[in-house]
Amino acid sequence: MPPARRPTKTSSRTNRPTRSRAGEHKTAQSLDPVALLAHQLRTPLSTISALAQGLERRAERLSAKDVRSRAETIWRASLRLEELIDMILSYTRVGAGSMLLNPREFNPEALIRRICREQISHKPDHPMTLDMRGLPDAMVGDPILLEQALVIVLSNAIKYSPPEHPIAVRARAVPNGIVVQVKDEGIGISDLDLPFLMQPFFRGRNTKDFPGTGLGLSLAWHILRLHGGGLEIHSREGHGTTVTLTIPHKNVTGAAGMF
Repeated sequence: MPPARRPTKTSSRTNRPTRSRAGEHKTAQSLDPVALLAHQLRTPLSTISALAQGLERRAERLSAKDVRSRAETIWRASLRLEELIDMILSYTRVGAGSMLLNPREFNPEALIRRICREQISHKPDHPMTLDMRGLPDAMVGDPILLEQALVIVLSNAIKYSPPEHPIAVRARAVPNGIVVQVKDEGIGISDLDLPFLMQPFFRGRNTKDFPGTGLGLSLAWHILRLHGGGLEIHSREGHGTTVTLTIPHKNVTGAAGMF
């Protein structure tokens, strides 16, 4: 029996494409980013428009249950639209070198619990376990940016995993801060795609049937780097992904550079 294949790892130090692989991704990287963003924005807008028009035309014939169902779909589409706009604005700020920390004291356990609770509320049929031990009562950083980074990682885990497969969130204190791991049992990432994940607009070849802009992980990595931390990815295609976020106890300065 051949030996088991070891998971592949990528980190902030391995996000640049090698010369031999660059040609393999020419097609994916040559996509017009503006066209990609326009397409992603159009999808939730079309959903909102179509359902709103349907409600207007058939309001008298719809039951209260039908109205609630359509209203929930509109609400979820508006959340997706808001998420895309926030990501585009953040990407623009990083590209301009103007993403700065707004540091203040926050409770990391409360922050992580709230983010997990909100993500599950959007996908209640998706199981998630949360294991936190020994976290400090207070840290100093930008909780809004850190929330954005963790939401990106969690939403990816949910999006690329079947509903019946659990997602495990684990947080631990380390000597200089905390480490948060998000582990899923989803589609995973191929060895060929791993070195390119931190590049803006890059998407893995097995994600074509999933919505996305390819900005999320790149943005999350820059947010962690801005805090003096890091983001690492271990993955095997078809066997899931583990994303590790390292957050220092205290970071009160920093500016993100260009992508």
